[in-house]
Amino acid sequence: MDTYKIQRKIIEFLDQKSGKDITRQEIKKKFTESSEFKRPDPKTKKVKSFKRKEKVPRKEIEFLIDQLINLLEAEGLLIPNKKYLTVASPFRLTGRISISRRGDGFISLPSKNEIFVPGPMTNSAITGDKVEVIPLGIGKKDRLEAEVTNLLKRGRVLYRMRVKEKTNKFVFGNFLDMLGDNKEGVLHVKSILKDTFDSININDILIVKFKEGAPPQDNLYDVSFIRFESDTKEDSDLQRILMKYNYDPVHPDFIPLDFPDEVSEKTVSDWNQRTDLRDLYAVTIDGITAKDFDDAISFVDEGNRLRIWIHIADVSYYVEKGSALDKEAYERATSVYLANRVVPMLPPILSESLCSLVANTNRLAFTVEMEASKTGEIYNAKFYKSVIKVNTRYTYEMAEEEIKAKDPKNWMYQVSLFTEALRKRRMEAGRIDLNLRETTITWNQQKEPVGIENRERLTSHLLIEELMLSANLKVDEFLRKKKVPSLHRIHEAMDEEKLETLNHFLQLNGYNIQIKDTTYAEIMKAVKEIEDNSVGKIFNYLLLRSFMQAYYGADPLGHWGLGFKDYCHFTSPIRRYPDLIVHRVLQATLLETERVYSENEIAVMGLHCSEEERRAADAERDIVKIKSFRYLESTGIKEFKGFIVGIRPSQIFVELDISNLEGVLDKSEFTDEFEVVIKNDFSFYSKKYSKIFFIGDPVSVSLDRIDFEEIKVFLKLTDFKKDEPTTKKK
Repeated sequence: MDTYKIQRKIIEFLDQKSGKDITRQEIKKKFTESSEFKRPDPKTKKVKSFKRKEKVPRKEIEFLIDQLINLLEAEGLLIPNKKYLTVASPFRLTGRISISRRGDGFISLPSKNEIFVPGPMTNSAITGDKVEVIPLGIGKKDRLEAEVTNLLKRGRVLYRMRVKEKTNKFVFGNFLDMLGDNKEGVLHVKSILKDTFDSININDILIVKFKEGAPPQDNLYDVSFIRFESDTKEDSDLQRILMKYNYDPVHPDFIPLDFPDEVSEKTVSDWNQRTDLRDLYAVTIDGITAKDFDDAISFVDEGNRLRIWIHIADVSYYVEKGSALDKEAYERATSVYLANRVVPMLPPILSESLCSLVANTNRLAFTVEMEASKTGEIYNAKFYKSVIKVNTRYTYEMAEEEIKAKDPKNWMYQVSLFTEALRKRRMEAGRIDLNLRETTITWNQQKEPVGIENRERLTSHLLIEELMLSANLKVDEFLRKKKVPSLHRIHEAMDEEKLETLNHFLQLNGYNIQIKDTTYAEIMKAVKEIEDNSVGKIFNYLLLRSFMQAYYGADPLGHWGLGFKDYCHFTSPIRRYPDLIVHRVLQATLLETERVYSENEIAVMGLHCSEEERRAADAERDIVKIKSFRYLESTGIKEFKGFIVGIRPSQIFVELDISNLEGVLDKSEFTDEFEVVIKNDFSFYSKKYSKIFFIGDPVSVSLDRIDFEEIKVFLKLTDFKKDEPTTKKK
């Protein structure tokens, strides 16, 4: 009997015991003494059957049981209770599933572990769906495998369906923007108007929703017609992304928004408990199109020391824990910035009005007041609720102009000197700073893309960044020392195994340096050695991909990339729910009241917020790529210079010289065989050209086609640099 079948039997047994107590020994006794699993005595008459069907040794079963129990304990399915284990009721796990291109499912859990769901076990689940699963056993990488037992909530409401067939009774189509097995929809003619049916043509894209109570059969889903994709004056690209990621820019009508029109002593219940800072000079510094102002700063040079105030919008005053508004904000978890539009976490009356720190108006804030030296050492910080009145609304460009003037009497220039010292101190202490520029799209009045550019990081950007980092650091340091359950922003250290890949890349490109370990000094030494060219750019990309992904969690593990022992998100509660959590925890800690959240609640919320952050990043990336390709199409440009940035067996990725746009060369450009021969992580062999191509190699390409459904630019190879570089870098 194979061990996987034994695990299934153990899981079935535990499922039957849900809600009851059991000991580890009882489980072992059940499965080591059962005749089904017990190895028979070869001296008995059953020796022949023993030879036909080998039994699993007792020690192996016991080891398997221990391993399985430990994993189930980690996920809360078995709860230690003195000498017993309480079996969870129901004996199920829940989470949001992601479906890969192969059709397999993956679910992240609060424990930071991941469950694998084999394709046949996903049971009609689609990426984004909230599902309930039962474990099947331990699979590859010693992680749990599971089967979807219940679909709790669809991750989307609306779907795009391309019509492929039309009969007298049905309209069949393929779903778009959906990974996994090809899923099809069927629209019953009797459910739509005759005029609508007559207007449907092959290849039309329809907006549909799944029919409730109609389970799919063999990946065929009953759907209801909503509209044609073309039947709207709204931006079709934006609507597509909103549907794909299930975002609604409008908050539900049932959420009460009966807030006062102004912030005053009459409308704020805790006015007298707040520090009145309205006479303190304060400014906001944001982008020119910003509407929600999370933070404001104040600064005074007191001679021997500097005093800095970071004022953060007090969202927690208006969003009461457990309210309908709070629940909606938690579900959204973040504001999503889709090109030139925003899907706000909070309704506009809060995000753009009452909570936003607009100039010349009373506003409620949570203030971090810090004392520091002019060399960037912060040696004291305190926290309190306040009332402020911002004096001036700066854009980054306005602030930059004053900083560049270098007038020693100018307030903004004085602040910049301090933040420059702060930044220098942190870089020397081991902060990793990659030279990666942000790509932005410019728009005309009709909200059409008219350009793509790399946004330079201004000194004013760095000024705000350093001050916000300081506030986040000091808040998290305080909460860690108080040992209260709180949500931390965690970035774990880089995996040592990644160094081999990075060092190999350096060697291939002729750099006579090696990264010895994952300390900040070693990594930054390599970053500084690499030139600011295509190779340097790729090295920065590779380095970034080598980093662990930052996430929200209950453990104060610090932020490796920033070099901070303590770090949380506190400074953007208008657009990030984790910051709102930290505000509540901080206030309760200052008042010494009952804890706001348990450690388990924090862990669950951390997972949810991390997932929503990644989903928002995917949506934002998709819309930027689509709009960038729209712009590329409008230019009529067909010929490009570029360099190779990525290798797959069937596709080679090229970054174009037109503002970081990425295109794809099919493997047929390099070989007539099934796939290119990949030599290592950075090179492949082309039989067509009898040449090894490396990441970083310059190429000339022409535009083949833009596939807006795949969101890819397909290219043709026209020329490449034939000579191998011979010069070595020192």
